Amino acid sequence: MKYAAGIDGGGTKTRVCCRDLQGQTIAEKTFGAFNLNSIGAERFAELLTEITTYLQSVGTCAALCIGTAGISNETMSAMIGKALDQAGIMQRKLVGDHIIALHGALDGQPGIALIAGTGSICFGISPAGEEIRAGGWGHLIGDEGSGYALGRDALSAVAHAWDGYGEPTLLTNLLAETYGLDSRSKIISYVYAGDKSRMAAFSRLVEQAAAAGDDVALTIIQSNGEKLAQQAEAVYRRLHMKEAPLAMLGGMLENETLLRSAFIRAMEHRCPAVHCIDSKHDACTGAVMMAQAML
Repeated sequence: MKYAAGIDGGGTKTRVCCRDLQGQTIAEKTFGAFNLNSIGAERFAELLTEITTYLQSVGTCAALCIGTAGISNETMSAMIGKALDQAGIMQRKLVGDHIIALHGALDGQPGIALIAGTGSICFGISPAGEEIRAGGWGHLIGDEGSGYALGRDALSAVAHAWDGYGEPTLLTNLLAETYGLDSRSKIISYVYAGDKSRMAAFSRLVEQAAAAGDDVALTIIQSNGEKLAQQAEAVYRRLHMKEAPLAMLGGMLENETLLRSAFIRAMEHRCPAVHCIDSKHDACTGAVMMAQAML
């Protein structure tokens, strides 16, 4: 049986979805992290073998779309290409994870997707198929409005208060109570000993403090909501669409957070013609839809 398949290659898990030529889902499976840098070349090669073996067990894969971060990595692309050649899957497409996210979120229609999770990126496709993006620069020079950004701003505010030139904030107590970070040395050790996910975890403390009326936390929320809106507005203007749907993706926007509310208010003020909506489908569905379009 011939079918189309989509793969959402994530940093912690990989989802595979298969649909027959009539568009019905016939098989789905989850694998491990699709990340060459984190799992190493040997494990990544094993993962590709596991996935292609599974695809062959389903039937004949007539078209495949893989969406993942790091597609500019030539080593990763070459390994994927080799594995697919060996499996006889010739009709295929490798794209960024933000593209399959947008395709799924808007059911294949033109518009904008804003992703705010650990990092952040805004991406849009015009009715003519032109692709526009903003953000996605990574945590060192970007990621505004992300969980990382909120966590970083929270720690910065605590540090400034500690040093005597920042406003007192409930974040200081929450940091000590929740993570035991009650001294300068502990904060420094914790922050610089781990990856950016450690910082992103502090975003929930910002939400908690803001909900309690803490002025510093509320300012952090408002500032990051505005920065997300700036990204979205930049994409909208460059798409040259009179009206556009904007799908809100990622943990910071899919859930009922104060950041989500701040972002929506900012967008209503900046771009009334942009309509903020929840995702219609997930990224893996977007990938298999793109594979179906190849047929």
